[in-house]
Amino acid sequence: MVSTPTTFDAFLKERYTKEKVENLINTKRITWALLSKDTDCSGDVFVEPIIVGDPQGLGATRSAAQTAAASGGVGNNVVGKKWNLTFGDYAGSVEIGEKVMRASKDDMGSFLRNKAAEIDGLYNAFANTFCTYLFSNGGQACGTGTISTGVITLTDPESISNFALGQLLVASANDGSDSSHTLLGSGSIGYVIALDHENGKLTVSTTATGNAGTPTSWTSTMFFFRSGDFGGSGATDIFKGLGAWVPLTAPASTSFYGVDRTSTDLLSGVRVPSADYSPLGNEARIKKLVTRMTSRYSAPGPTHIVLNPEKWQALADSLEARGTRPLDGKVGTISYSKLVLALSGDNVEIISDRFCPLAKCYALNMGHWKMRSYGPIPDVLRSDGLQMLRKSNADTFEHRLVAFPVLSTNAPSFQGVVPMA
Repeated sequence: MVSTPTTFDAFLKERYTKEKVENLINTKRITWALLSKDTDCSGDVFVEPIIVGDPQGLGATRSAAQTAAASGGVGNNVVGKKWNLTFGDYAGSVEIGEKVMRASKDDMGSFLRNKAAEIDGLYNAFANTFCTYLFSNGGQACGTGTISTGVITLTDPESISNFALGQLLVASANDGSDSSHTLLGSGSIGYVIALDHENGKLTVSTTATGNAGTPTSWTSTMFFFRSGDFGGSGATDIFKGLGAWVPLTAPASTSFYGVDRTSTDLLSGVRVPSADYSPLGNEARIKKLVTRMTSRYSAPGPTHIVLNPEKWQALADSLEARGTRPLDGKVGTISYSKLVLALSGDNVEIISDRFCPLAKCYALNMGHWKMRSYGPIPDVLRSDGLQMLRKSNADTFEHRLVAFPVLSTNAPSFQGVVPMA
């Protein structure tokens, strides 16, 4: 009989084709699916020019135009600055024990089907994690809240979707977006043993098989992170998400991929001052943001508005209650299948993404975003030609996934964000 590692490796290669993996990763993850991918990158740093304005070599005379064009300033060419993008790291694995494989040798088909479900789950968890971090500010927080006798009450109950049974969590008093942020209890671990989706609560233990308990130094309001993914002090970079590229507040002078973004807000996206959006409802806030993008910032406008499903549905209900019809003139039956608003002269699709934070609305021009990487996201570790690797310290095999990503936009001023009420 063919050895089980060889059989299993053949099964992996046959089942997890490029098309199969893309389907696993993209299904029900709309913003991620819309992202353009460049998976053929190489080199330590990828240099990406930034669009900060049109060339300003203009004048009433040729001499004046040439002088302006040769000035050497940021306006002498369409490319004024450049991102020096560095690639992050991420990994995933599922284990297959030698003993289990031997016990299954007479029913290999059943064993393979069982492991297929487990590996599908690994891809699913990998995709969910990356889609959560797509909206992160680089700190990779899954949520924030308080704890009492091991029970965490989340500040935003909808963020419960970022947590899972068996997860290992660490906590910090800060969101992990700065290298000065540190972990509480020297990185003490909380093992997720229960989830309460209805009330936005989860329970942790101080041991893998223990009862509810509060890890060392976890106190007050905290941010919670998947163990190993904290973006603060001593962190391994994964990638900076939309919250870092288009922050709700203007960034400080700290270098961002080699660029000081305080020189112009064209480098960090479009925001609306609180005095302008605070009196408004969510529909008016979206319109205010897009109008500001296309007028004051001279941007072409977004291709997509991204909302959390709860905010998307509330907007749909509001439009329906007012008797608003779809732009194609057709009468809806029960509710809208999609929302399209006429904003600043263009029709913009409003999409629902469960990974989008409840309190934010992103206005994105998707043609100017790119997820770059060394190979597919995720990719199978198989430099030796095998998709199963033997562990050196145990009678166990592993199926390993890796990713080396970096997200970027070459036109930050074409993107925007506004808080939701």
